[in-house]
Order: sequence, then C-alpha cells, then structure tokens
Amino acid sequence: MNADQALYELLDDYFSGKLTAEEAEAVENKLKSDPALNAKAQQHKTMRDAMKFYNNRVELKHMLDSAHLEVEETKPVVLLPATIGGWKKYWPMTAVAASVAMVSILGTLWMTQSLETKQTAIYKELRRNVDQIKHSQKMLMKDIAQSMDKGKQPIPSKYAGSGFLISSNGYVATSYHVVKEADSVFIENEKFGRQKVTIVLRDPANDIAVLKLMNDSIAYTTRSLPYAIAKDEASLGEHVFTLGFPREDIVFGEGSISASTGFSQNPNSYQVSVPVNPGNSGGPLFNESGDLVGIISGIQTETLGAAFAIKSTVIMDAISKASLDTLARPLVLPKYSTLKNSSRVQQVKRWKDYVFVVQVYKN
Repeated sequence: MNADQALYELLDDYFSGKLTAEEAEAVENKLKSDPALNAKAQQHKTMRDAMKFYNNRVELKHMLDSAHLEVEETKPVVLLPATIGGWKKYWPMTAVAASVAMVSILGTLWMTQSLETKQTAIYKELRRNVDQIKHSQKMLMKDIAQSMDKGKQPIPSKYAGSGFLISSNGYVATSYHVVKEADSVFIENEKFGRQKVTIVLRDPANDIAVLKLMNDSIAYTTRSLPYAIAKDEASLGEHVFTLGFPREDIVFGEGSISASTGFSQNPNSYQVSVPVNPGNSGGPLFNESGDLVGIISGIQTETLGAAFAIKSTVIMDAISKASLDTLARPLVLPKYSTLKNSSRVQQVKRWKDYVFVVQVYKN
C-alpha cells in the first residue's frame, strides 16, 4: 500500500468515525497544523459525500424501475359479453366505467413518460457529477502527493503567540518577535475562524507588528470595537488584565503594573506582575475600564514572575508614523469604549471575540 492509499484510508476511517478517540485527535491536530492537507481532506470529504449521494440516486433508480415493471406487467381488463336484452339498462354505468378506464390509462402513460424523463435527467446529472468527482480525485491525489513532499510541506515554527484586533476593518496587532521569521501567518479564534494575514508593519525596536486580513469581504459584527486605546500611561500599581493563547484555549490573567519601565529600564514598556507564558506574547493588556494599555512583549526568565508590555502610547505612535491607511481599508484606531461600566466577566466576554491565536509557518 502506497502513501496515498494509506492517507485516503485514514481519512475515510476518520470521517466515518471508525478511529479511536486518540487516533481522531492525532488526525485533527495534523489537519490544524497543516493548512494544505486540511484543504485536501475537506475536498476528499466532499468527494465522499458526492459518492454517497450518487449511491442514493442509484437506489432510487432501482425503485423506480421496479415500479415501472409492475405497471407494465399489470394484466389487461377482460370484458365479459353483455346480454343482448339488458345492455341499455347498464349503458350509463358502462360509459362511466369506460371514462374512468380511459383516464387511468392516460394517467399511467403520462406518469410513465414523466418517470422516464426524470430518470434520463438524473442519469445525465449523475454522469456529470461522476466525471467531476474523477477529475477532483485526480487533482486531490496529485496535490496531496506534492504536500507530502517534505521539501514543500510547511513546517510550523516553534514560535506562536497571540494578537488582537486594533481596527474594526481587519488590522491585528501582535509582537514583532512572534512573526519575524514567518513565511506565512494565520490567525484564528472561535468567532471568526481561521484567516490568512499579511504583515504590513514591522517595528523591531518596539517589538510591534501589525497584520492585515487577506480577505477584504469579512464583515464584523460591529462597526467599531467595544474597547478604546488608552492615550495616557497606566499608573504604578494599577490593576491590569490579559487575554492570550499560551495553550489551545484562550486564557485570562490578572495582575498589576509593577514598574513604569521595562527590561533594562526601557521607558517604552511596563513591567507587569501578570502570570504569562510565551504564547501570551502579542496579546492585549487592558485596565479596569476595558481600555487597551499595552501589548504583552515577553518574559525575563532571570527574574521569576517578571513580564513586560509595550505601552499603548508607543503603539499609537508607531502606527501613526507607518502611514498604513489605504483608500480601500483605512486603519482607524478605536477611540471610544463601551466597556467602562461593564462587569469584569462582561468585559472579558466582549474582548475575547477580538483576540486571536497567531500561527506562524516557515517553508
């Protein structure tokens, strides 16, 4: 059995629910980490569904053929000779019976011709579907064979992080160190699914990057974001919160501003006491009003519990100097917050719709 056949059998078992929970989880993880293979798997599933639809059509044809044979094999009506003397007595009944018989015969002929016409249309449609399936299957096998080539298969980087929507029309902020070595970048969350993005701003000095969604047709549920970007620096001891993806599920964290400067007294960042992990890099730091005050930048491993965040004022300055506006999709920063009087639970519920896991791939 070659690799292609083994792969198709594995996908068939997966879509049929024949794999164990551990095997199914392994397949799902592979599909999540390999966009090309995931696309081919979905095409294979479409092919399976089409074949199932074709089998149902074949069964329907057999049923129609059987009904047609029963109609053809129906015995003809035998008319008994009437007595000469009493035919006038039964003439009205005979006329009605003859009319009913004529209508029945015509109806049967019409139904038979209609069934034959429908069957012909079904056969033509099925033939087109089968031809398309054969062509798609050949292309699918070719593409999967190419993607199985290690030299062409995208390899996930060991770096992945978080990001968040900074403009309601498709711009996402994250940390530069998360995407600096990327050949392709995808973002994903529960609300908007998986989306391809391109890097439109790189600021290594401040560890800031801005990503732009490739799909211009994505419509967001609100015209503006529910949170604003703080124009003033946060105060020492101020309570702050984070959302990010140090694991597969989004994680909430809380702490405070523990220093007004970052690593090596960097004035462009804060030191925060929020427990974070590498996957938190690029995630938002927001205050009790729900306003963005920074981007989680990194962890200083030499000092237990010390994490850093780039200040929101630095973010706004970097974006304004980059001139990212376009006629089609201008980058408009949010200015007004609707979260100020909301509970913490409600703030997190609104914020998490706009926080993404950032997935980085290298060829």
